[in-house]
Amino acid sequence: MICKWKSKHNTKNIVKCRRDAYDDSGYCLFHKQNKTKKENEIFNKIINGELKSELYIWNSKENIFDFRGFVFDEEIKFSDFKNYINKEDAVFDFSEAIFGKNVYFDNFQFKHDVYFSHTEFKRIVSFKNCIFEGNCIFKKTKFRTTSNISPFYKAKFIGQHLIFKDIENGLKFDGIIFSQNTRFILDNVEYDKVNYLNGRNAYRIAKNQSNIIGDYHEVGRYYYKERWYNGKMIFPSISFWNRNGEGLKKLVLFKSIKQKKHYKHIIPKLMDLTAKHVVGYGEKPQNVLFLSFILISVFAYLYMIAGLKINIYTNYIIDSQEIIKYNLDDLLKGNIKQFFKDYLQAWYFSIVTFTTVGYGDIIPINFWGKILSSIEMFLGVTVVAAWTSTLVRKISR
Repeated sequence: MICKWKSKHNTKNIVKCRRDAYDDSGYCLFHKQNKTKKENEIFNKIINGELKSELYIWNSKENIFDFRGFVFDEEIKFSDFKNYINKEDAVFDFSEAIFGKNVYFDNFQFKHDVYFSHTEFKRIVSFKNCIFEGNCIFKKTKFRTTSNISPFYKAKFIGQHLIFKDIENGLKFDGIIFSQNTRFILDNVEYDKVNYLNGRNAYRIAKNQSNIIGDYHEVGRYYYKERWYNGKMIFPSISFWNRNGEGLKKLVLFKSIKQKKHYKHIIPKLMDLTAKHVVGYGEKPQNVLFLSFILISVFAYLYMIAGLKINIYTNYIIDSQEIIKYNLDDLLKGNIKQFFKDYLQAWYFSIVTFTTVGYGDIIPINFWGKILSSIEMFLGVTVVAAWTSTLVRKISR
């Protein structure tokens, strides 16, 4: 009977086990979970080459060392597996494998590509001093909660791609070594609040490597994520709920802020939030355009309440004047068509004021209108400058 294991994630080409079932469970020794001590001894002897592993591990049809779906119940050290270095053009595929204990790839040299798609590491994984001559791809891989130890310390990547995609518990990448041609890709790699520092450093490393190889399209994305995690660390998190699930009193909350001196972080946090939402840390000029549209529209409505005077010219001489001024009753009972027409006039005046053009055909009629126009001019100069610098930054890159 053939082992009943098959891939749960590869839908294009269904991957099945080609080995015979080991016992009544219907699985081979490699895909069987909760193996006995004796079964684990046989398993390890096959893995480390004491038994003829090529009959079990080597897939000549696909030219890979096939570890897909393997269940490793005991600690593994791949540096002892000397038989795997004989085939220099072979790919290692650990897709959907489960490592129940620690696994050490330390000092191992991968001659070709390595795949860890949907692989699960339940304990420690280490690639220290490894050499990767081909691509290395981690896709939807499950790692245990990130620790302060970098699994890739002094690991050398010579291949063209090191890819981490859709990773929930991102790793620490300190000490990693890249060649001048390796593309380091972090795509949807997330870190929890305990590991925000590791997240910031990871995206900083990716940004620096992208700069080195000239991958400027990715530089902006990595820079944004680096700043995003850095902003998360500015103001320490405060729990609004106690262990019983009851809300904390305001007095206790403010006392906690004062004792821990959290107030020192308020202004930097506000500045970070402004940079994040207004210009996207200099990477999203479309945010500035959207903000400009919102500001112009809001001020147009306020001008209608404060009042505007429209000067109608004939041969450069004011022929007549029209007043736009609405109160609450006018807004509730007024003609919608006339309101829309007046709003377009106010919107025109708002955009002229926002861009500091000032044609003079429409002017505020009172003190409050002048205050509003002064505020809008100041915001306009600031926002336009931010948009210009952000756009130039993107274009120059």
